[in-house]
Amino acid sequence: MSSNEERTFTRLVNEHRAQNNPASVNTLNEAEWHTKLSGKKIVDGPAHSADTFSKRDLPERHRVIPPGAVVTKDHDPDRLNVHVDEQGNASHVTYG
Repeated sequence: MSSNEERTFTRLVNEHRAQNNPASVNTLNEAEWHTKLSGKKIVDGPAHSADTFSKRDLPERHRVIPPGAVVTKDHDPDRLNVHVDEQGNASHVTYG
């Protein structure tokens, strides 16, 4: 499955879950998380500026993925994947 196909599949799964389970763990969709995190440095402690975002404020089920990181291929539609660049700034997000 190509990267685009995987993103499309993940988006469709998330939309289906949200439509069929109003109590779903995901309170924000992928686009909303992207808007909220894009370009911000992901930090372990509290966020002290508009350019940072604390890991504490991410959903319980998340992972921060740096460039070149090895990740499992298990699909968890409730897990937020935050992809960061070399400086730790969020570049994009996916669920899965």
